[in-house]
Amino acid sequence: MKFIDMHTHSTFSDGIFSPGELVDYAVKKGLSGIAITDHDTVDGIEEAIERASIHKGFVIVPGVELSTEYNNEEVHILGYMIDYRMEYLLRILKYLQDTRNNRAIKIIDKLKKIGIKINYRDVMKISGDGVIGRPHIARSLIQNGYVRTIENAFTKYLAKGAPAYVPKQKLTPLCAINIIRKAGGFSVIAHPGLLKSKTILNYLIHIGIDGVEVYHSKHTVRQSEKFLKLAQKHNLFITGGSDFHYPPKDGKENGDLGSVKVPLENIMELLK
Repeated sequence: MKFIDMHTHSTFSDGIFSPGELVDYAVKKGLSGIAITDHDTVDGIEEAIERASIHKGFVIVPGVELSTEYNNEEVHILGYMIDYRMEYLLRILKYLQDTRNNRAIKIIDKLKKIGIKINYRDVMKISGDGVIGRPHIARSLIQNGYVRTIENAFTKYLAKGAPAYVPKQKLTPLCAINIIRKAGGFSVIAHPGLLKSKTILNYLIHIGIDGVEVYHSKHTVRQSEKFLKLAQKHNLFITGGSDFHYPPKDGKENGDLGSVKVPLENIMELLK
């Protein structure tokens, strides 16, 4: 059976592999396809498609992950099979990218005020072609010896309530769903098991979400079983993915590319 990982990130957002490297790594892992779902950008999709062309039959699903907010909780919405060249979509994503960059500048300014000396140019080098986000600032903090791990950087400086936290401007879930739909794609709630509020998923179903990421690297077996039943009850698309950013440093499989995957045949049926 052939499998696809439906949730991956490249250097165009906060992953460490370029889209081409991501495709090669996926082939090495025995996958037959991946969805490119970078945060608020579609800029890596063309490169992934080009690299996939040298691997016979390898499937690239063009996607995006949009950050939204509902009742003071961050809610991520995945969009699949979008028209990633559509001017309407590109205009919205450009606006979101600009707000991300402005947020990064404000975070760095806050860090400077508490004696943390990192600069925007260094963070830009870390982000490369990607949109600057907190993980890039965290890596700069590590490089400059202020913290040892990304988790430590968030806890000490970057997470909500920490000294350098700056709120991110977000879409509403309904707005994200409508953007994805207008771009010809279908919307999926990402990693619902990480949501704190138990009512958000029901709200998303009510407003017309198309699918549920039933399987995710941070879901328990019980959670996946629960979301599977819910998706089947409401006739929603069923997807799954690792939410890959980088190979785990501890050597464990969980979170690595392909550690969570779904049958390619099932996804191709959805994408017809």
